[in-house]
Amino acid sequence: MQETSFHRLPRFVVEYLLAKAGGTLEAVDKVRKKLEELYLGPGHQEWLKDQLLRHKRKVLIDRLEVRVDLNTGSHRAQLPSLGEYPAEVDYHLPEQHPGVLYGLWGTLELEYEGGRSPLRVKQFIPFQTSLNSLEPFLKGRQAFTEAEWTDFLLASVGLNPEGLTSRQKLLYLARLAPLVEPNLHLMELGPRQTGKTYLLRNLSPEAFVISGGKVTPAVLYYNQLTRKPGLIPTYQVLIFDEVAHTAWEDPSILSILKDYMESGQFSRGGRTLTAEASLVFLGNTDRPEAPLTQVLPQGLRGDTALLDRIHGLLPGHEFPKISPELLYQGPGLVVDYLSAAFKKLRPLAFDPPLALPKGLTQRDARAVRKWVSGLLKLLYPGRDWPESRAQDLADFALELRERVYQEMSHYNPLEFPPRRREEPGLGWEELFTLLDEAYHPLFRALQQRGAPPPSEGPEDLPGTNGEMSQSLARWGDKRLLPQGVTGQGLSVAPHTPPEEVLRFLGLQ
Repeated sequence: MQETSFHRLPRFVVEYLLAKAGGTLEAVDKVRKKLEELYLGPGHQEWLKDQLLRHKRKVLIDRLEVRVDLNTGSHRAQLPSLGEYPAEVDYHLPEQHPGVLYGLWGTLELEYEGGRSPLRVKQFIPFQTSLNSLEPFLKGRQAFTEAEWTDFLLASVGLNPEGLTSRQKLLYLARLAPLVEPNLHLMELGPRQTGKTYLLRNLSPEAFVISGGKVTPAVLYYNQLTRKPGLIPTYQVLIFDEVAHTAWEDPSILSILKDYMESGQFSRGGRTLTAEASLVFLGNTDRPEAPLTQVLPQGLRGDTALLDRIHGLLPGHEFPKISPELLYQGPGLVVDYLSAAFKKLRPLAFDPPLALPKGLTQRDARAVRKWVSGLLKLLYPGRDWPESRAQDLADFALELRERVYQEMSHYNPLEFPPRRREEPGLGWEELFTLLDEAYHPLFRALQQRGAPPPSEGPEDLPGTNGEMSQSLARWGDKRLLPQGVTGQGLSVAPHTPPEEVLRFLGLQ
């Protein structure tokens, strides 16, 4: 999907149109012509008004947002193609399609009868898919292994999984987690051109991006003049892109924000509102080591109370830069369908038992559990995860949360003294980055059969004649050796039955 004309619209809109057109190569040309004919975008309002004056009607593809005018008891349409010029909307349209109150993509017909008659939205057909049941999605997941499903998910959102390490794939899933886990707040600071907003912006209509500029309480929380909820109560994911260039001048913004991030509620204008929006803070930095948050704007920088409410800091420098090779062009799930499935998963509770280290605060533990819940929803939406896998994800979540703690420790070492927790055994995903790929199927089979991750990965082993070799992994004092390597342990080949290894480890 590399058509230049497609890049002007969100990916979920384009894929919806391609699916409706048949999903074939001929459909690409058909949709391209349709967009050239019907999609104008901003900056063409005078031409559009001229066409309406001459022909009295015009069919468009656009994002329709309906605003309620209580003074006149009417609904008004806001369209990027029309700029600030309003159009009237039928009273029943928001009842039929409530999403238009927050902005919904679709095909619409504008009508102008001439003279003093108002411009009207005569018809609107939305694009977004609704999903009545998760069952087909869950049944489809059962046909994949975890590795296959991970690759399929990434391919479906436009990323080529080939060439990505297991850890990089997990990090990309962490970027997606706010779509399936409510009130999961993350921050990512890293190099430019790594696609920090690419996934969320293009995957879901439930995500909204604020790119720099001034942030106000009316925009974020609740507009007391129009009595319209702000962005946080409206969207599922709110993304502060280029956060370093965002102005937080009103001190009440941060106090309300911290209250919301802690409790999921906020008060404004005598009203208390509950919301589930996950907050994502994105920014650019050239340094990979702490303190990364020095690039935050005045008002956010050094605010440990805010940082402590961030559930994880993604290592932005581990993401590759977006390149043609990283963009996937093969088959996958239609993004609009995937977004609808994510929306169905969002209210579900995934709370497996976890063994967490001592010394964690309540916010640490809550952050880890929210990360594990979100990642399990992506990887095992049918709740059939291996017990060891949930613990692996908990170790990954602890790392993301620990990055937040390091930032707080930099700004206030007395309240957040540097800490060292006892490192758990090697996680499965980290092990796969260290192993020869020929052994991945064997070790994946061990993981799927419930084996715990090893305590150590490959280790150097001196031979009797001074030569050096390397082991594969070690569980306590039981070591696995690659084929052809002799020593204390079990020598295995890539095709060794996993049951033989489990017996050696005492797990069967």
